[in-house]
Amino acid sequence: MGSERRLNLRSEGIDPRDWLLEVIRLCRERLSTEGLATPEEVEPSPYQHLTGVVLDEIMIVAPGLLELAQDSSWKSIPGVVPALSHTAMHACPDLAFRFLLGSLTYGPQVTQKQYDRYVALGIQFEYGRLLVAGYHHLTS
Repeated sequence: MGSERRLNLRSEGIDPRDWLLEVIRLCRERLSTEGLATPEEVEPSPYQHLTGVVLDEIMIVAPGLLELAQDSSWKSIPGVVPALSHTAMHACPDLAFRFLLGSLTYGPQVTQKQYDRYVALGIQFEYGRLLVAGYHHLTS
């Protein structure tokens, strides 16, 4: 399954911002070829019912992410928490949760209880068994 391995963009020599811009470009290109001119015409995420749960998890780690943003190279990535929240509400909670997991790679630590919730969410999102398991090292 494609989600069994986490991609570490930096270790592949890829700038994460460039990668995300390319994803946006490809999505726009695909939407235009499908005749879907506006985001409103795109089918809603099948995971919309999990938006509130993902937003809750974002808010729980928000203080740690905000501290991290002021204390490291994340200074160059302003608005991490609002971006995650916006993605969950207006794009797809699955994508927001994946971005949340990725952002936690750089800190902050999470409790075992939080991690257990992440595993449960991963099951609801139908992730491969190793996707969330790859973040167990973040538990305090």
